[in-house]
Amino acid sequence: MERWLLLFIVGAIGALFLPKVPELFYLLSLALSCFCLLFFVRLNKKILYLQAFLFGLCFILFAGHQYNTAFLTNNIAAQSLHSQDHIVQGKVTTLVNNSRDSLKFNLLIDVFNQQDIAHPFLVRLSFRKANMVLAQGDRVELRVKLKPAHGFANASSFSYQRWLLLQNIVASGYVKQSASNQVLEHQQSLRQQLYGSLNRAIEHPLKPLLLALAIGEKSHIDKSTWQVLQNTGTQHLIAISGLHLGLIASLGFYLMKYCLYLFPARLLSQRYLFLLPMLASLSIASFYAYLAGFSMPTMRALIMLLVYFGLRLMAIKLSTIRWLLLSVFFIILLEPFAILDTSLYLSLSAVMVIMYGFWRWQHLLTGRPKWQRMLLSLLLLQMSISVFLMPLTFLLFKQVSLLAPLANFIVVPFLSMTAIPITLLATLALLMYQPLSEGLLQLALSCLEFAYRFLAFLSQFDAFIIPFNPLTVVVVVLLAATVFLLSLRLFRRKTLWQLLATLSLSVILIDIGHRVYLQHSNSWQITAFDVGHGLAVLIEKQGKAILYDSGASFVSGFNFVESAIEPYLHEHRITTLDWFVVSHSDNDHAGGLPVVIDKQLAQRYMLNFSTPGQAILNNSKNCLAGDEFVWQKLTIKTLWPEQVVGKNNDDSCVLEISDGVHKVLLPGDISQQVEFKLLKKAKLSQVDILFTPHHGSKSSSSQAFINTVKPKYVVHSSGYLNRWQMPVTTVVDRYKSINATQFNTGEVGMVVFQLTGTNIKVQTYRNDLLPFWPWH
Repeated sequence: MERWLLLFIVGAIGALFLPKVPELFYLLSLALSCFCLLFFVRLNKKILYLQAFLFGLCFILFAGHQYNTAFLTNNIAAQSLHSQDHIVQGKVTTLVNNSRDSLKFNLLIDVFNQQDIAHPFLVRLSFRKANMVLAQGDRVELRVKLKPAHGFANASSFSYQRWLLLQNIVASGYVKQSASNQVLEHQQSLRQQLYGSLNRAIEHPLKPLLLALAIGEKSHIDKSTWQVLQNTGTQHLIAISGLHLGLIASLGFYLMKYCLYLFPARLLSQRYLFLLPMLASLSIASFYAYLAGFSMPTMRALIMLLVYFGLRLMAIKLSTIRWLLLSVFFIILLEPFAILDTSLYLSLSAVMVIMYGFWRWQHLLTGRPKWQRMLLSLLLLQMSISVFLMPLTFLLFKQVSLLAPLANFIVVPFLSMTAIPITLLATLALLMYQPLSEGLLQLALSCLEFAYRFLAFLSQFDAFIIPFNPLTVVVVVLLAATVFLLSLRLFRRKTLWQLLATLSLSVILIDIGHRVYLQHSNSWQITAFDVGHGLAVLIEKQGKAILYDSGASFVSGFNFVESAIEPYLHEHRITTLDWFVVSHSDNDHAGGLPVVIDKQLAQRYMLNFSTPGQAILNNSKNCLAGDEFVWQKLTIKTLWPEQVVGKNNDDSCVLEISDGVHKVLLPGDISQQVEFKLLKKAKLSQVDILFTPHHGSKSSSSQAFINTVKPKYVVHSSGYLNRWQMPVTTVVDRYKSINATQFNTGEVGMVVFQLTGTNIKVQTYRNDLLPFWPWH
């Protein structure tokens, strides 16, 4: 059974690594093959395992096909989806925070343009300056503008595309102001009511953390609080997950079990009385999962709990490994895209590490007093998880805090015994007696405040935070592997430490060699980030970098410096930029400037407009035609503007970068008028890589300009299905006329050019770096 379940899971995971979902005919053929294999099982049992693998593969691909054809099955043309407005009706399925200028919520659509649809689908909407109050459970009619599910595609950054798939959201968009927008039925959910009551009842700086613990609402948590949690490795504490659900389920089980002792003995002998603790446990766990919005982690924990109790009811004794495999099997059947959730692998790994830790070191617990066993168990538990999960944590969260074991050793038990159960009791009390709830909330906040102050103190020690880069990953993996081998006692300690010392020395020598190679290498790299309608280009050579523009920033606080550029710099071990060039002051190019200044990410700046504050005056210069300087043996020329005249687009800083063999042109948002001026002054020459002026708009990229620069590669930095339809067809056709290879970041994601000698190697995020269908 274990092998069959394991191969089913392997097949399901393997389905994620196909470049695209096969057509329905091939999927049906694959499914038929799975059933045909049943007739050959008696001849060879290995066929059963092949069937399990194919079954898992087929199941996920069918789910992917259903997701990709959500519009087709409802007779909605994909082209018309984004080209026009739609009147939709549906049910709001997520909590809505009406205190914000822009509402964000999920809508389950069942009526599309006045037509009932056979298969309701989920969309993610934003509603700016909403003229109505919305709540989870309400049925609404809205005029919307939609796009198929899509996200920015940059290496080292959060994948919104994957998140949408995890939530089974097939489209995203926004609500347009219209007289037809209305709430058809007010059916406010209990969760929304509790959210509103908690929001009104609490006035405390740590209210966002309490809301996260009570109902899984994390949108109120600010950046500074997230930073404290991340620096101490405790961000998992405020995301309702298996830890919280398991704690609450255990509490319900043992409370009911002890309550039964109060009943007469004759009642306790009844046949089905033993079910009551299980029912109590499942009931309170299900309610807590409901409060968390049945998020993916809580659904997984609930399924595992149901499998466990189901096996107990059927008197089936299974090993822990088989229980885990069976649980994952049911999780995949009920939530196919759960295998895309990194927290699933963290949870399973944590369970296996706990099992291994207690098996390996259980001899340390025997013969000790109860309080010593409890304390030592917590210590072994935390150290096992911290050391063995460090490589996985490193890969997923791009940093590791050496203070995490200490923080978790103290805070996890403390909050598990205080704030978490008290918060749930306070939430329940809101339904019955509000004064009691308010008292419990104050008690929970006091406990949270104590824990948070301790975490804030620990987070100040930045030296204990290890940033992600290839070298530190290798070191962390070696450390975890060494501890694991030591625990197995397969080698003598002296031999193992000698092996570790040899490997560590090898890593150090490789790192030194890599640094020396970078210092003497003539290769350089151009990276165009996917920033929607905007521009952000990074030039790298010998471990140094220049950033040209930074994409937009938004009212919500989202910006591309923190979400895409900074994580990329950390992974490439670039601590500061040598130069930050801002072509002009438009938000889609200069939006990240305040963040770069605030975080001191750049040593010098080049820009033609004033900035708030005096932060960069001493380290900045204007970008004016005729300037030229050498950086890392690359010649950087400023071709435009000759003077700043106040026209944002035509004041763009135009740079030409050359290594003597290759040339790259960065023209910002200049118009055809500036292009003709540059042509007239004979400042343009043939280039290898061109970033299209003004994102490929019809006001730029004249035929004369294109014929002169004759680029081999053209990058259109534009948004996916943007409202201006950039790059426009006429511009694309002009570049086709000179046989230029074109890349649209809105379609292919990040574009990376590696220039070495006379060669140029091109990679795109969606086609080369991560060419799998869940990220397309």
